[in-house]
Amino acid sequence: MDNRVCRAFRLIVLGLLLTISAFSWGHSTPLIIDHTSEDLTQIPPAWIDSVQAYIKLHYAHTSHGSQLTTGLTRIEAADPAYSVAIGARYLPTETGAFCIFDGQEHDTYITPDEYWETAAGMNYTRNVLDNNPTVNVSMWSWCTQLTYYSEAQVQAYLDSITVLETEYPSVTFVYMTCNAQATGSSGYNRYLRNEQIRQYCTTNDKVLFDFADLDSWWFNPTTEVWEHSTYDYEGNTVPVEHPQFNGSEAGHTTYESCEQKGRAVWWMIARLAGWELDPSGIDNRPAGSNVLYLGPACPSPFSSSTCLSYDLSTSSRVRISVFDVRGRLVRGLTEGDSETEAGLHAITWDGSDTAGKPLPSGVYYIQLSTPGEIGKISKAVLLR
Repeated sequence: MDNRVCRAFRLIVLGLLLTISAFSWGHSTPLIIDHTSEDLTQIPPAWIDSVQAYIKLHYAHTSHGSQLTTGLTRIEAADPAYSVAIGARYLPTETGAFCIFDGQEHDTYITPDEYWETAAGMNYTRNVLDNNPTVNVSMWSWCTQLTYYSEAQVQAYLDSITVLETEYPSVTFVYMTCNAQATGSSGYNRYLRNEQIRQYCTTNDKVLFDFADLDSWWFNPTTEVWEHSTYDYEGNTVPVEHPQFNGSEAGHTTYESCEQKGRAVWWMIARLAGWELDPSGIDNRPAGSNVLYLGPACPSPFSSSTCLSYDLSTSSRVRISVFDVRGRLVRGLTEGDSETEAGLHAITWDGSDTAGKPLPSGVYYIQLSTPGEIGKISKAVLLR
């Protein structure tokens, strides 16, 4: 099957499977995952379940990046509720686990040239996504390259990920900073290049896993205060790995550092699955809301069909309606006549009206309501 056929097949699958229901980051704000994003107690269990049901991660890395997978497996060992399934060069299908494709199809130790830096590396990444159409998040981790990479080389990284984002609009590509272990001039170069990545992600509303920030901050359980480790380089204050994390238990660091990063991965993936917070860090769904979540339309834009997921806290009658931009009802996807069980569900719309006639290209709004609760809306763009 050539690449064009693979990608056409992928688009068809995108419209049919809930597991790729566009958990892509489409917000008008960046998502920055750092040391303030690692408290698992704040994540409602329903969102952990949602991750395990619907998020499929492609994660490529070298030895430093293994800190994340080590952290995830250690968290699972301490609490099976955070079950993960990590497949070396393949995507597991374990029910009730957060499934991760580790590496590329040919290897698990993935340097820049094998993910984004060369044409061959870009094709390795495309192959994983083409051959595993349920993958909806992809990320690659730096090793120590930013201690010597130039601004132009980092811009090439940003440009390559942008190309992949354009080609795979239903996949969220997570940007990362480089570990903070180096000192001296190398550490300062790493700091500048990390700042370049942070600025790009902030300006362009991207998802950033701030590995370097997680390296340099440690929560002291005795004082209950976060401690930040830095050093001085020619009058510049530069973050560096916290002494608490100096070690070689796994991935050139301590198990404690791995676990901190693993908790941050859960936080990030729960956010990508739809968990929303207010600025105080508290889940902002209204108390008593039966509709826990209405996902975005995927794919969008679409030409043949699009899919939405929704999550109910209790069984209820559900009405799902499609409106055009003038507010006219054009299709009822469900009429709310029968009970829908609590939990996660999906529904597909083929772009037709109530009479089964194809609707014209345009923006449509899909509204979900339950008795006494109206107004959960997702937008879908139909292109004929």
